[in-house]
Amino acid sequence: MADLRIADAALSQAQATWRAAGDRLAPVARTLSGLNAEVAGADPLIGKLKDAQDLLGAEFGIVGQALAEVAGHATEISTAFAQTDQQLSQAAGAAP
Repeated sequence: MADLRIADAALSQAQATWRAAGDRLAPVARTLSGLNAEVAGADPLIGKLKDAQDLLGAEFGIVGQALAEVAGHATEISTAFAQTDQQLSQAAGAAP
């Protein structure tokens, strides 16, 4: 009887990629909040630059959090695959 396995290498690679992308966005979001918008000079430009800086920093934070959540779900899926693989192996071993 052939052994049935559920391979999750692609899922593991995707999970690592999502985590890495989220990890890379975090310092960018922090750096944006520390930028000095006043170097732009003119008050109207400073305000627009500060607004864009705040918005972009917040959006990077949201995307980073979403990537971390997706990676977490991938962990749950990987665990479910491993449990299913084990159950199928046990069932195959118990079959007459």
